[in-house]
Amino acid sequence: MLRLAGLDHVGLVVTDMDESLRFYQRLGLTILRTAGPHADGSRSAVLQVGRQELNVFSRSGLGPSGRDDSAGMDHFCLLVEAASVDDVVADLRRAGIEIVKGPDKRRDGVALFVSDPDGVRVELQLKNTR
Repeated sequence: MLRLAGLDHVGLVVTDMDESLRFYQRLGLTILRTAGPHADGSRSAVLQVGRQELNVFSRSGLGPSGRDDSAGMDHFCLLVEAASVDDVVADLRRAGIEIVKGPDKRRDGVALFVSDPDGVRVELQLKNTR
């Protein structure tokens, strides 16, 4: 059975990256890193919220919340305690939960994605323990 250790981060999709970054900085969050704009116009940023992160994504053509191409929550991430990513994959298979992306290596561990019944992406992350 999966052993979840906590909430690592939430991912938001925003319509205006600069405006959103100013807002979250005014709330007291610190920008840790940014990326983009990429060739497709997309950008991303990671902000620090205590010991957790808020991941912010933007791309051109997004509309207000409620549309198929709307801004809103992209995903949330749960920390997993396990000896290996293979153990996480095996636990998900036993639970009948399909992996929709990954596992993918990250700078600080390995992550994979599943979807809840409403299609909300849930990232499961196993941090390096070195």
